[in-house]
Amino acid sequence: METSACLAEGRESGRECLSSTLGAYNGIARGRCLDRESQVNLLAHPLFPQQSQEVRSVRTPSKPWYRASKDAWYVEVNGRQVRLAKGRDNEKAARDAFYKLMASGSGKLPEADTLRVATVCDLFLDHSQKHHVPDTFRWYKDYLQDFCDLYGTLLVQDLKPLHVSRWLDSHPGWKGARRCAVIAVKRAFNWGEGEGLLVSNPLRKVKKPPQTFRERVLSREERQEVMAAIRDQAFRDFVFAMQETGCRPSEVARVTAAHVNLELGVWVFADHKTVKKTGKPRIVYLTPAMAELTKRLMAKHPDGPLFRGPRGGKPFTRNGIRCRFRRLRQKLPHLKGLIAYAYRHSFATDALVSGVGIAQVAELLGHTSTEMVMRHYSHIAGKIDHMRDAAMKAASGG
Repeated sequence: METSACLAEGRESGRECLSSTLGAYNGIARGRCLDRESQVNLLAHPLFPQQSQEVRSVRTPSKPWYRASKDAWYVEVNGRQVRLAKGRDNEKAARDAFYKLMASGSGKLPEADTLRVATVCDLFLDHSQKHHVPDTFRWYKDYLQDFCDLYGTLLVQDLKPLHVSRWLDSHPGWKGARRCAVIAVKRAFNWGEGEGLLVSNPLRKVKKPPQTFRERVLSREERQEVMAAIRDQAFRDFVFAMQETGCRPSEVARVTAAHVNLELGVWVFADHKTVKKTGKPRIVYLTPAMAELTKRLMAKHPDGPLFRGPRGGKPFTRNGIRCRFRRLRQKLPHLKGLIAYAYRHSFATDALVSGVGIAQVAELLGHTSTEMVMRHYSHIAGKIDHMRDAAMKAASGG
């Protein structure tokens, strides 16, 4: 399913985290869930001492601005203008300096009656960045950022399940992603309750939509048709790697020469999606053709990702991969449900039909147990013997 486990197209690269290691417990200071000047009334935050009513008209920090006469970036804090960085092109440095400036406060958590949605989300993202792999952190960040775009300024005590429903309804293109969105938001507020930040989770009663499964499996002829429709060699190599390894698209996108052991014919990821559950590296076993492709790409890109786009040699991004498959669906409209993950499902299905054991398939896919394989491919189990007999008849000419 196109939008399952990901946001609508165009979301991924639209907003990057401007700070990663700041210490203030403040949504705006973190630079993640709050990126618009109207997001939070900073006067309510412990970092900025409460002023008397006479001085409440003082400009509150919103975001850095550029002053041409000084060729520098400034921000105003409690009526005092602070220079952040010199030069028009140093906006990122100015923002980083701004967040560090705000992070120099006491770090005291806001009181319950001033706690805002964005603050909870941002604190959770701080936890996620430290305890989850980067892909998982970005997954949470994308959904929580989108939620905070609508309700970041809302007080937690005023947050209702209705707000989640309206948020989901604002994205009619989300299908399987609706379930992912609910999981992300509930996880953040469950964490807040568990850490003592919240007395109770206001979204506890929000129900997750039922899980849907991607069942699109590509036949050998369909895969050949897709390959023929791809013009550039770079993306053809990427798709071939997914086809030959059964890897997640994100794994193919981030493999580097450092992950490769050609002597053993494997890719080894020490840091991966399930490492906290398994405590083991993710090992990808390479076919001879895949080992040869890896060797060629290592010679071309000894540093950084092996698989790169045709324009400028930039690594493939999640959104870039999604857009490429969208264009393939437009070019091949009869191939319904053609997405990157279809190659992973096709790999698993072909392995099971060919008689590979469920435990071995789970290991090839990088799952922690056979449970995931059984849940997703149980409909194949009853047909394997029949399909294997049919394949033998077909191969022998009847």
